[in-house]
Amino acid sequence: MVKGGQQMTDQELCRLIRQDASAGLAAAIDLYGGIVKAMLYRILGNRTQDIEDCIGTVFCRLWQNISTIDPNNGSLKAWLCRVARNLALDLLRGEHEQLLPLEEEMLGLTDDLADQAARRLNAKLVQHTVDSMDEPDRTIFIRRYFYLERVRPIAQALGLSEKSVERRLSRGRERLRGELIEKGVIWP
Repeated sequence: MVKGGQQMTDQELCRLIRQDASAGLAAAIDLYGGIVKAMLYRILGNRTQDIEDCIGTVFCRLWQNISTIDPNNGSLKAWLCRVARNLALDLLRGEHEQLLPLEEEMLGLTDDLADQAARRLNAKLVQHTVDSMDEPDRTIFIRRYFYLERVRPIAQALGLSEKSVERRLSRGRERLRGELIEKGVIWP
């Protein structure tokens, strides 16, 4: 939103949201709606309804948390993008997690406690390694190996070449393998 011919600062925008939530959120959406939508599109691809739902949730969280946001301590744009990214990844993770327990229950799989504990520990190691990856490597790795997406749609959604996605996946696998060897889960 433009104020007197100049773009509104984050401090002014936060003040406006606190004083008049409706006008402030409209200004925030005008100013940052495009970048939030782009962030969500990069992660969720062409899932229009999910993107629209996430956009609403991002700006709702802005309104809910406006009293704790300090624009002098980081940009509002970065805060909104971080919330958008986390929402999108949570959405993808949630879909995956809902599928697995149901499948295991339907198959009647039962493990002894030691196997379950080892499996949980290994899953935590993998999750920690994946979470420590930089973007877009983390998103690529999650979409390929957790959600079983093919390379081409991932590349298209992220605006990368297929070769670039394949190289990033290869580096991610090597990093994961190194972590698992280091922790004694697998042997070289």
